[in-house]
Amino acid sequence: MKAMTRQQLAAYAGVDVRTLRNWIKPHQKYLWRLGMPKGKGALPPNVVKWIVDRYCIDTSP
Repeated sequence: MKAMTRQQLAAYAGVDVRTLRNWIKPHQKYLWRLGMPKGKGALPPNVVKWIVDRYCIDTSP
């Protein structure tokens, strides 16, 4: 897994960035503990992996 922006991850999921943020919101405190930036910035690989596994997002090209 590699670091991704929220926009890239939303594109892989086929949803709008706002929808991705709504998915993440209930788990935000846990993801912050994993290292997710509180503002803008790329999501670290471990956070991307957690979101991909949780929401069954296919990130293969």
